[in-house]
Formats: sequence, C-alpha cells, structure tokens
Amino acid sequence: MPEIQIIAKDSHKTLVTTEGTSAKLSEASVVLVKVAASDVLVVNREGTNAVIRLKNGETIVIEGFFSGTAEPKDNSLVFQDENGQLIWAKFKDAENDADADSDADADADSDVEPQALLGEDLPAALPAEAPQELVSDVIYQPISSIEPLLYHDAGVNPWLWAAIPLVAGGIIAAASNHDSNDDSSVPADTTPPSTDGVTFSVDPVTSDNVINASEASGNVTITGVLKNIPADAANTAVTVVINGVTYNATVDKAAGTWTVSVPGSGLVADADKTIDAKVTFTDAAGNSSSVNDTQTYTLDTTAPNAPVIDPVNGTDPITGTAEPGSTVTVTYPDGSTKTVVAGPDGTWTVPNPGLNDGDEVTAVATDPAGNTSGPATAVVDAVAPTVALDDVLTNDSTPALTGTVNDPTATVVVNVDGVDYPAVNNGDGTWTLADNTLPALTDGPHTITVTATDAAGNVGTDTGVVTVDTAAPNTAGVTFTVDSVTSDNVINASEASGNVTVTGVLKNVPADTANTVVTVVINGQTYTATVDSTAGTWTVSVPGSDLTADADKTIDAKVTFTDAAGNSSSVNDTQTYTIDTTAPDAPVINPVNGTDPITGTAEPGSTVTVTYPDGSTTTVVAGPGGTWTVPNPGNLVDGDEVTAIATDPAGNPSLPGTAIVDAVGPNTDGVNFTVDSVTADNVINASEASGNVTVTGVLKNVPADAANTVVTVVINGQTYTATVDSTAGTWTVSVPGSDLTADADKTIDAKVTFTDAAGNSSSVNDTQTYTIDTTAPDAPVINPVNGTDPITGTAEPGSTVTVTYPDGTTATVVAGTDGSWSVPNPGNLVDGDTVTATATDPAGNTSLPGTGTVSAD
Repeated sequence: MPEIQIIAKDSHKTLVTTEGTSAKLSEASVVLVKVAASDVLVVNREGTNAVIRLKNGETIVIEGFFSGTAEPKDNSLVFQDENGQLIWAKFKDAENDADADSDADADADSDVEPQALLGEDLPAALPAEAPQELVSDVIYQPISSIEPLLYHDAGVNPWLWAAIPLVAGGIIAAASNHDSNDDSSVPADTTPPSTDGVTFSVDPVTSDNVINASEASGNVTITGVLKNIPADAANTAVTVVINGVTYNATVDKAAGTWTVSVPGSGLVADADKTIDAKVTFTDAAGNSSSVNDTQTYTLDTTAPNAPVIDPVNGTDPITGTAEPGSTVTVTYPDGSTKTVVAGPDGTWTVPNPGLNDGDEVTAVATDPAGNTSGPATAVVDAVAPTVALDDVLTNDSTPALTGTVNDPTATVVVNVDGVDYPAVNNGDGTWTLADNTLPALTDGPHTITVTATDAAGNVGTDTGVVTVDTAAPNTAGVTFTVDSVTSDNVINASEASGNVTVTGVLKNVPADTANTVVTVVINGQTYTATVDSTAGTWTVSVPGSDLTADADKTIDAKVTFTDAAGNSSSVNDTQTYTIDTTAPDAPVINPVNGTDPITGTAEPGSTVTVTYPDGSTTTVVAGPGGTWTVPNPGNLVDGDEVTAIATDPAGNPSLPGTAIVDAVGPNTDGVNFTVDSVTADNVINASEASGNVTVTGVLKNVPADAANTVVTVVINGQTYTATVDSTAGTWTVSVPGSDLTADADKTIDAKVTFTDAAGNSSSVNDTQTYTIDTTAPDAPVINPVNGTDPITGTAEPGSTVTVTYPDGTTATVVAGTDGSWSVPNPGNLVDGDTVTATATDPAGNTSLPGTGTVSAD
C-alpha cells in the first residue's frame, strides 16, 4: 500500500504519515501520495472526498478534501515517484483565476498530457469516447517542490514560481495570508530551449542494421546519441516513430545516450524501413524545441539451411559445407564450441578435439544478418570397419574374390602382388572383386590384402591367401559299386508305389577330394545320394515308379570327386534288378482266445506279421504247409482284433486277415455236474482197495459252445480223466483203490472243463467223500450140523454170512446183533458132507471160511 503524508499549509509541519488507502484532513494541507503519476488511472471529486484510482486496482480516498460548496477547500494533491519527481494534480474547479483566463496561450484551458511535460507515461487526457466515469477531474503539473503550495506570512517567494510552469494557463497563484488562490501573477517565460550544439542521432539498428528473423519475432533495442542538452531544458523526451506507432525512449544524460525497446514486428511492418526519431527539450516554463534524426535499415529474416557435417572420426578435422559467408558454430560433446566462417564455396573445417565413438557433434550456420539455421548433427564414428577375406583355394587362375565388411558404405580395395584393385561393396555385409579382374595367377599360394575405409576415414584391413590348383583327384584304387536293389534285388508292389533306398559301396576316396557326390540315373532321372565316408557307403532314395518304368531295369551310378580347387574326376557302376508286384492272399487266422498261441495259415514261405490290439507286432515264416503260429501276448481281452499280413519273398504284402478275440469261456450256468457215491456204500473195502474202483457221476446241460468237454478227478494227488457219455449225461473213470485208500482227506475232487473253439475254458467242480474199511471179520462158527435141522452158528454181528452146501448152492443170512445166524438145512445132507460159511461185513470184507461136517447119526 502507498505511503500518504499530510503536511499542514500553515505550520509546514507533517501532520500524518501513514501507509494505507485512506486519509482524513482536518486543516488546509498538502496531501503527498508516494505513487508515481504514471501509475494513476484517474482522479475524481466525489462529494467532499478526493478519490484516486490506481492502475493496479487500488483506490485511495482523501476524506474532507473539499468543502460542502462547489469550490474546493484549500487543499493540494501531489504525487511523488521513487526518484523524487513531484507531480501536482490540480483540480480543474480551482482554475477560475482571472489572470489564468487572460493568458494568451490558446491551449491554457485544455488538459495537458503529462507525457509532454515529463517524457514518461503519465495519465493522459482521455478520448471523448471513454466512459464518463473515467474522465479525470485534474490536470497534471510537474513541480520541483511543494513549497509554493504552502502558506507564507512574509509573502510570495517569486523565485519559487519561476520554476513552476502553468498547466492550464497563466501562472500558479501562490498566496500569503492563508490564501492559496491569490490573484497576483508573474509574466510567463515563452522562449524555448536553444538546440544549437545539440548532438542527436540514431545508431544503426542492431550491429549490422539488418533485422533478422529472431529480432523480427522479439523486441529490438533502438539506441542513439544525445549530447549537449540545452541548459534550460527542464525535461528531455526522445520519441521514435515506427510503423506509425510512437515509442518513448529512456535518456541517459550522463552517458549521452538514449534507448528504447520496440517490437521487431513493427520494424518489419514499417513501410519505408526508416526509424523517425525526435528529441524534445521543455524548459521550466513549458516552452519546447526539438531535433530530428532518422535511420534506415533492411530486413533479412530467411535462415540459412542447416550445415552439412561430413562423417566424423576420432582424430581428423571436422569438415562440412554451409551457406558461403555464414558463421558455423560447432558444438562438441562436452559443450564447448568452435566457430568458423564458411568459405566462398561453402566449405568449412574445425579442429577435432579427440572424440570418442558414438559422440554427437552439432553445427548451426548463422548468416551475416544473424539468422540461425536449424542444427545439423553428426555421430562420431571412431571405429574402423571390419573387413575380412577368407583363404581361397581355386582352379581359376583369375578368380573372383569375396569377403565381408561390416560397413555398407566403406570403400574396399584388394591388393594382389602389390597392385590395388577396387572391389565392390555390395551393401549387404559383403564385398566382391569380379571374376577376371585379376591377372592370371600361377599355381600356388598368393598373399592378398583387403582394405576397407569408411566415410569417416577409419581404415580396417585383413590378409588372406589365394591358392590356385588345377589338378583333378586321382581315382586309381577307388572302390565304387551298387548294391542289390532291396534285399532280394526284386521290386515288389509296395516298393514300386513308394520310395526305394538304393545303396552302394564307396571306399578309398582320393585324399585331395574336398567334395564327393554320388548320383544314380533311373528311368532318365538323376538322383543324388548321401555319402557316409566313415562307413564307406552311399545311400539314395528313389521313386519305385521310376524303377518299374526303367526300360532296361538297370541303375546307372556315378561318383564324382571334386577337390577344394574345384577340379573333378569320376567312377561309374551299374546294377540290374527284376520286378514282382503280385501280393499273396490274406492269411487265415484260427480262432483266438486270451491266452493260447495264435495260429493260422498263409502262403508257404511268406512272412506273416501279426499285429496285436496294442499295435505291437510279431513275425513268423509260414511253413511248407502254410501253417504258422505266434505267441499270445496274454493281455488280449474279449472283442480285441488281431490282424495278420503275409509278405512274400519279393516283399509284396497281402491284404490283412482279421480275427476277433474270444476270451470268454463257455457259460456254465445250468450245468449239472456231480460225483456219485464211491461204490454202493461209499466205503472202500479191502478188495476194492487192492483193485480198481470205478468212479462215476452226472454231467448234464453241457454249454452249447463247448467244443471240448473234459472231466478229471484228483485222488491222492493224481489226476484221472473220465469218459463222458454226453448222451447219457454221465461220466466214468476207473481209479486205483490204493489211491483211494491213500488219499489224505478221503475226498474225490472232480472237475469238468468246457473249452470253446477259441480255446477258452470254464469249469464246474464237485467232490465226494468216502471212508475205508479193509479189515475182514473172523471166520463164522458153524454149530454141529445134522441131516435135517437148520444150520446155525455165530459171526460178526451185522455181517452177511454165506453158507455153501455140499452141492455148491448157497444161502445167505445176516448175523444178528448177538452174532447168531441160521439158514435152512437143504435136507439132502448126508453124513460126512462139509458145509462152509463166510462172513462179509458191511464194507464188503469177507472172512475166511468156517467149516462144519454133517453128522447124520
């Protein structure tokens, strides 16, 4: 906020010093506002207050500046800038002084623009069209002191007024007796400052008096000389007019110069390209005089093209081209620069500070007008190109040469036996010296040097040896043959429809052979084989169709040996063959189960290949009768498919024979299988134990798919096979009684096994337990026998007693529980006859005979 100082006109004392935007007056005062008049927008009277509006938007209110009448109270308003310059803001209402009205100055009653008074940007009279509220109520007058605005009891000091020019006509009335509106006056000074001896000129615009593009787009400082200013000049103002616009300069009296900044666009737009300058001297009375000068200039706003920087390496001077006469500024990677003026032909050069590969160098060209081009950039290439030449062995005495170079623009030169030959850089990483460029070289080695020079001047070299060799490999001692075509030298149908591998022997290859190629010609077609030099063999796959189509059924083979220099020699051989493309019939596969060997028939001598369901195979050669058999893998399941193909000796395969695996045995549901009792009583007696015993059983409802039915019995660890009577539904087997007696658990284990056509089996089991009794009873006792009474006796209780009469007839009786028995007497017995009796126990064991003699007495 500005500083406000209130000074009493009567006592000349400072009543108030404050910083703010308002102050209030209590007596006639000079209000000194510490603001430059150039910062004031407008000053108005509003009621009894003086209102000051600044350009920065602030408003300062001086309360009580006016009385309640139209005439102002006796107060004065003065602005003071930071340099101490005082400007009196005189309210127009106070200009009613008669002397002022009678002033001869026609402009006395008009507002005077403060620029004309001070040469600086003070508030000016506003144009008529400005809003009414911005019309200022004051006119401005520069003063050197506020002293004249104060009251002086001793009267007026005339010397003060001589330095205070009138703004609005007449002189300022300085009153005593407490009246600052005194009507007394002093005659005006009307003589302007003399310009004799004044030096005033405009310097050239810029250093070359040419406006360049940079200056045209910015501000340009216009300077000039101003010396010998008139002594009575209270104010000196320098103005320049460019393109119709007036600009105020700053004057440095001590230096005798003036300066003003103007838009470059105005200089460009000015029609006559002339600066019109004027200096105006104004004395304290407001009289002025002036001196004029002009300065013409030209325009050049076209920048030169960017310089061209030649390829840069790490040591050689940096060169290039630019607009002739332009100043080229080269900036090195460290930020340092070097300048040089491009010659009449546009070339320029600057030192190389010792750059590194990958560094960046820039250059700009500035023409004499100061227009600067865009920058040109070059990346330092401090690495020499890599060029290579492999050693060459050739049979050409004027060979073409080639190699590699990692710079597609490098110049490549080949030196042979001291002579340089320009080569072609192909731009793809290779270089070439055309065939027959070199003179004819003698057999043997020749040292060759190749040099590559890149655009930056870096040089790379390499050395190689070219050896000329014109002698072909010697084929003496070479073994080269064609093997039989296929194993049997017969082409079968499969081979005829596919590819056939033709092989042969190749040994004792010449030592100097660099490349060996075997070719075969079949049916007019040439095929290249693969050579296995280690194994001493060669192989080639050829179409079987060519073999069958070949007219003479002969393979014509040739091996060609080529040495490293390209010389070649060859050896030939042939192989004849026959054709057999008729396939055998498909094999017949017998029924297959999940476990038994797989069998069948095929063309005798053919190879049968059986394929299992998992894809694995086994092969067998069909016998003279055509039969064959292969193992069953054991993992076949019901429904699997087994195929078999027969391949004849020529290799022709048949169509496949197929069999579906039957791995399920016959269904035993409903089968009736039992073992009968062993003997009638299921007891083995001594007689049975010493002979054979027939074991029988029942077998009914045999499965329909049973191709074979076998009944076995196991007794005492021995297996016996029974005879089956499928019609009767029985089975029978004779077994040793000794096994029955020796069997540990006295159990017959019987099993019937049904086997279908595929060999699958299922079975049903049954058992029969039995007992052993091989001890014979004691011989019966026959009581005395007569010719008539029943014959009686005793025997083992329950045993069957058989009595044999003398005529051989017999009678049987079972001994009672007490062992007694009785049979009829036949009545024909005579004295001396013999009667015998044997006892047979329930197991069938028979005792020795008991004997009785008939007594008829």
